[in-house]
Amino acid sequence: MMRKLFSKIKSLFFFDTFGALSIANFLICAVSGIFLAIPYDVSNPYDSISLIMISNPIGGILRNAHYWSAQFFLIFSLLHLWDYFNIDKDFRLKKGVWIRVVISIIFIFYVMLSGFILKADADSLQARRIIEALIVGIPFIGDLLNYLFIGPEGNFQLIYVHHIATASIFIAIIIFEHARTIWAKLPTLFAGLFIVLLFSIFFTAPLHDGLSSIVKGPWYFVGFQEILHWLTHPAYSLLFILSLLVATYYFPYFKNNKARIIRKIFFILFLAYLTLSIIGYFFRGENWKWSWEFWEAQTPFHAQMMLSDRILNEVTEIPEIMGKRESCLVCHDQMEGFSPAHDPKAIGCVSCHQGNPFAIDKNQAHHAMILIPGNLADANRSCGTADCHPNIANRIHKSILNTMSGVVSVDKFVFNEIESPEGLYDVKDLKQSAADNHLRDLCASCHLGNPKSETGQITQMTYGGGCNACHLNYSDAALIELNQLKTNPPDSIKYKFHPSLSLNISDDHCFGCHSRSGRIATNFKGLYETKLEEAEVRDWESYTLLEDKRVFTKVSDDIHHQRGMQCVDCHTSYETMGDGILHQHKEDQMQVQCEDCHFTDVKETIKFADLDAESKKILEIRKYSMKSDKYLKLEKSGNPITNSFIDNLGIAHLISKNQNKLLPLKPPSVICTRGDAHDDLSCGSCHTAWAPQCIGCHNNFEKDTPTYDLLDNKMIKGAWIEYAGAYFADPPTLGIAENEAGKRKIQTFIPGMILSIDKGSYKGKKEKELFHRLFAPASGHTTMAKGRTCESCHNDPLAIGYGRGELKYMIKGHEGKWEFKPRFAPNKHDGLPEDAWIGFLEEATDLRATRIGMRPFSLKEQQNILTVGSCLTCHKGDSEIMQNSLSDFQQYLSKISAKCVPPVWN
Repeated sequence: MMRKLFSKIKSLFFFDTFGALSIANFLICAVSGIFLAIPYDVSNPYDSISLIMISNPIGGILRNAHYWSAQFFLIFSLLHLWDYFNIDKDFRLKKGVWIRVVISIIFIFYVMLSGFILKADADSLQARRIIEALIVGIPFIGDLLNYLFIGPEGNFQLIYVHHIATASIFIAIIIFEHARTIWAKLPTLFAGLFIVLLFSIFFTAPLHDGLSSIVKGPWYFVGFQEILHWLTHPAYSLLFILSLLVATYYFPYFKNNKARIIRKIFFILFLAYLTLSIIGYFFRGENWKWSWEFWEAQTPFHAQMMLSDRILNEVTEIPEIMGKRESCLVCHDQMEGFSPAHDPKAIGCVSCHQGNPFAIDKNQAHHAMILIPGNLADANRSCGTADCHPNIANRIHKSILNTMSGVVSVDKFVFNEIESPEGLYDVKDLKQSAADNHLRDLCASCHLGNPKSETGQITQMTYGGGCNACHLNYSDAALIELNQLKTNPPDSIKYKFHPSLSLNISDDHCFGCHSRSGRIATNFKGLYETKLEEAEVRDWESYTLLEDKRVFTKVSDDIHHQRGMQCVDCHTSYETMGDGILHQHKEDQMQVQCEDCHFTDVKETIKFADLDAESKKILEIRKYSMKSDKYLKLEKSGNPITNSFIDNLGIAHLISKNQNKLLPLKPPSVICTRGDAHDDLSCGSCHTAWAPQCIGCHNNFEKDTPTYDLLDNKMIKGAWIEYAGAYFADPPTLGIAENEAGKRKIQTFIPGMILSIDKGSYKGKKEKELFHRLFAPASGHTTMAKGRTCESCHNDPLAIGYGRGELKYMIKGHEGKWEFKPRFAPNKHDGLPEDAWIGFLEEATDLRATRIGMRPFSLKEQQNILTVGSCLTCHKGDSEIMQNSLSDFQQYLSKISAKCVPPVWN
């Protein structure tokens, strides 16, 4: 079988032997190397090769010819060596010649690897380190061999001398001694030259761009790298290589049976090495980690025609960016509009857009270019390269803004696909279950991994986009050019203005995704969604129309918004881009709390010298006018609030990030900290003015309705349709959040899932409707300076969880009793009012929230709340007696007068 396979391979090159073909390629390699040596600068090899490739297409083809002839020389030399493993032929070489032929194998690989190292790019430097480590590891003579064949670190002179002279001359001598000629037949030479030129024109010899985090040796070396990766003692690999050379030398002297066995062993080893090479080449990524997307393997061979009529005469025409030559700015040097950190004069174009920095021809230079960098799918090749933001690129994939873990788990829970609304999920892993398709139809667009596929500014209709979602900004001039691009042929306009990437993150960047679900972006601005259609509105002074045609009415905006603050003034980079840890729900990733800025005790601070690198970089870019280098720390994470400081008088300040406006950080009101009664209240429970609430939601699947798959970004047939009930903008319901340690906090909740689901419509069969009454924790982003009144909690059925209606304290004789008349009729599924969280004075025993550890008030807690409420029917909340009762309400209750009628609980 092996002989037939070998014969078929050989028949492809019928015009001469493998030995003759290797000689022909050796000659082509040697001659092209002579010409290549003229512009090559051994003191600055990477730069000189870059200049050869960029400045002169002929020089690029010459380098390619040198490369490809060397690869063919290696291949045909090894095939010729295999000829000697043919046991049916007589072996005629003298032992002295044969041993020198075997030794020449070492020199052939030395010439190949030294040529690879002389590129001095990232791949080459890694290969050199590997080889140096192996050589130095040889006992007794390792350091000497390294000194003789590799030379000092960072110096390529010795390797260069051995490459062009010592090793090449030795190989030439062995060729002449073995073949009795150093010249190939003209037909063989011309055929070899034709093939080499063909490859040289269409395939560029590899040169690492210095940006990709993936570095590998040459194609014939990656299998060896894979072996080294698995060896505990890599130096043992040299013993194996030595044993192969010894076996090769003795093979011709073995009898037929032994020779056949060894030949088969060699062939099996070849197949094993080929397998390891494929693994190393296609399935290994950054830091030799597994990368299963083999179709995205970064191959150094680009299929593109090396033809251009442009020759640059002056080296100064080719700018040097970050220590590397880059051809992009030869054409695009007129571009404006960049932020200083992303100016091409500082980081070039390839850092973001990739492409081929070593080509001057447009088509070649734009090969594999990323038109819209920053999408998370290719962030590791744009924003997340080693010289830019590698840590952030790793973190952001784990951010809840990308995974949507909580959205996925809660949706799967209400569809009865998982047992509880918890666990780690990623929206990109959605399959085709009922819940998965529900998310694909209605929710999946709002994650950072959703790619931005069209150029243009961030708008209300923009979802996802990776880094662009927050950092992309268009100037007026850039927008004008963008509109021209849409109405004119691309090559008809010389573009000058580029959008910027900066820390100028406005509320508009957040709006697209956060104007839905909890609607915190619209809440913050004081906008509440209605069910009105555009045509129904007459008085637009009271309404706002969004780009998606939803109609919002105007209500009170957040106090921070009134003071001119924006989203980024509170939220930090470690919240939005993640902290590198996967979180189940949004509140787990949130770090900032009201108490971080509004406090009464002495607050812990952190000095500039102790800040992390990211925070220092942010401060460097923003250039705040700080009067102190003492920054406030977030209590939850210990990270700094970079736009805060405490001055020399001990007064805390905040600086708005985009307007650079100095804002005082006021301590909480006295009532917030008075007594122990409200220790377990969150700030939002009193200071949230309103929250959006919707009830009466029904979902069913319509198999023939076309819809857009928000995850795969394509039209499909079959859609989940959501029918909404009533919308409200009222104060939120209050409930309990308890952690594993038993510590509890009263928080704000809104109806998250008062809904029914016709799951049978998805399966195409009759099934009982699913029904859930689940409230969700919500930060309304409608903060008001003055808190809620006592009555608005203790005497309000909506706040306690009963829903809207009339809650009355009835006194009959000397007994008091609370009565509740709901506004909405009972729901057919559970008999509770449509907007209720719990029944009146009900003890809820089942899960009623979208989180484990969160719940409505227990019966005892309801009774405690209403007991205080009974007092408030006579005594105002701001009265002296009620204020004093905050310290010990039970003591006051034991001293009530005969006129007071507390409630009687059955």
